[in-house]
Amino acid sequence: MNTLVPLTSFLHVNQGSHILYFYHSIEGYIENAISYITSGLELGHHINFIDSRERWQLVTDRLGSVDHSRIHYIDNYEFYEMYQDFHFNRILLNFHKVIDPFLQQELTVRIWGHVDWMEQEDIMSKLHKYECSCDITISDVGYTTVCAYNSNSVPATILIEMSKCHEYVMTDDQLVQSSLYKSSDQHPPISFPSLSIQKTIDSEMDLYKQKLDFVHVVSHEVRNPLTVIKAYASMLREEEQDEQRRQKLEAIKNYAVVIDNEISHIIHTEQMLSTDALWQKKRILAGPATNDVIDIMNIKAQTQNITLRTDIQLTGNETLSSNLMGYKMIVSNLLSNAIKYSYEGETVAVEVRAEAGSLVIEISDTGVGMSEEQIAKLYHKYEKINQEQSGQGIGLFMVKQLVDHFEGTIDVHSKLGLGTTFRVCLPLYQQN
Repeated sequence: MNTLVPLTSFLHVNQGSHILYFYHSIEGYIENAISYITSGLELGHHINFIDSRERWQLVTDRLGSVDHSRIHYIDNYEFYEMYQDFHFNRILLNFHKVIDPFLQQELTVRIWGHVDWMEQEDIMSKLHKYECSCDITISDVGYTTVCAYNSNSVPATILIEMSKCHEYVMTDDQLVQSSLYKSSDQHPPISFPSLSIQKTIDSEMDLYKQKLDFVHVVSHEVRNPLTVIKAYASMLREEEQDEQRRQKLEAIKNYAVVIDNEISHIIHTEQMLSTDALWQKKRILAGPATNDVIDIMNIKAQTQNITLRTDIQLTGNETLSSNLMGYKMIVSNLLSNAIKYSYEGETVAVEVRAEAGSLVIEISDTGVGMSEEQIAKLYHKYEKINQEQSGQGIGLFMVKQLVDHFEGTIDVHSKLGLGTTFRVCLPLYQQN
């Protein structure tokens, strides 16, 4: 039974895996090399990096201030003995010399080798023999190894042949379990992101999980008192005879409702970013979902002395191939922003209608508006358009992601100081 070992914090491969990397761009090569090195260091591994001095310089320039004491550079001109014919037995001997010190000290080392050669007769056959022999050696010692080739230099036929003696095949943006490998013919191929993309995913997933854990703790500590505040405010309001005091108690209840909704919104946003389940499409009724959001947003508008004018032209039977939480997040984010960026005493207008096979949502305000430069950055993650207002700078990024996922469109018209109108069109469910 194969033992899984970490390639990055979240991505595991079989122990002693031999990864064939055919890169297309030097930029992709450098990014993946850096990810392989840094994730190895984080896991406590040593790194043997076999490459030309020129490419090694490009890597070290980008590595920054990491601890280099466990990174061991080897000149690939000497390692592959490029001054003479490519002879795989001699190179395998060099390979053993490189890894022997780590074996003797029982240290874990991961190896990265850029394979170079001099043009010579039958070179592709020699490379193939070398890689197949190397695979046996790597499996024996249990060290994970990447063998990198410039895809512009090696024919596709050799790639196919080499895939037979590499458990994994990697490109600049994908890592795939080889279906041709001798040990994987009984299992369907598995596809992963490339090392650099996986490294980014790992970092973001760590951040999302930390934030989600924090929000859940805050939620537990805050929402219980909020429930008590809402209940007492409602009870006292019913018993109060003075109208002015009744209005103040109603305001207390409304603020508690708004705070509770904001906490729910943050939790749902983080969940959308950290799980696939919430992106699954289902048939939902647009009318009830829209009304649920408007009920909450109407309370939010009241707390900021904003009038919410609604025009819902739906029969109640309109359905979307969407996701209830995702749809509500689209409408609530756009409405929340319209309220947030409106001036006190003004009106936010909401119109929802069925038109030409689509559900059309138009939300307009006459608030602060946006410049053309701000509109250009509108859907960037963590890009806050108005630094004076609170927020995470992620709401409109999520709106755009969700609208695209539901195969809809989103348009915005805005003038600085004159307000903003968002128009979202989502395809209505069509029964075949």
